[in-house]
Amino acid sequence: MEFPIKVALAQAVPTLPEGPGWWFEPKFDGHRVVLRRTDDTVILYARSGRVVTPYWMDLALAGMALRPGTVLDGEAVIWRGGRLDFGAAQSRAASSVTRARALAARHPASYACWDLVQPCLTASAPRAQRI
Repeated sequence: MEFPIKVALAQAVPTLPEGPGWWFEPKFDGHRVVLRRTDDTVILYARSGRVVTPYWMDLALAGMALRPGTVLDGEAVIWRGGRLDFGAAQSRAASSVTRARALAARHPASYACWDLVQPCLTASAPRAQRI
């Protein structure tokens, strides 16, 4: 698999389609992030393909619990006051690396994963973990 990958983008529609073969996903107020676990580290990509690991280091550290070779597609989100806070996610993504780390300490990110792009299938793979 070549990186960065092109992610599928959802489209808003006025009514839900009916019939077999349709998939639906919720809209989260966050930033689209592909999480790639390599042998040595975790690399996070924006949907544009830009590496955004330094801005979401808390997610990268949590992703180290995944098996090398795993690739996930999802959304980096920040919860504040029991709700998703898009402004907080925007602030994190648009800040300097130093400020992003300070923001992460105050409001850690969560990762809403909706696609396992590349699983690492081995006999000794651990059970799924919440990251």
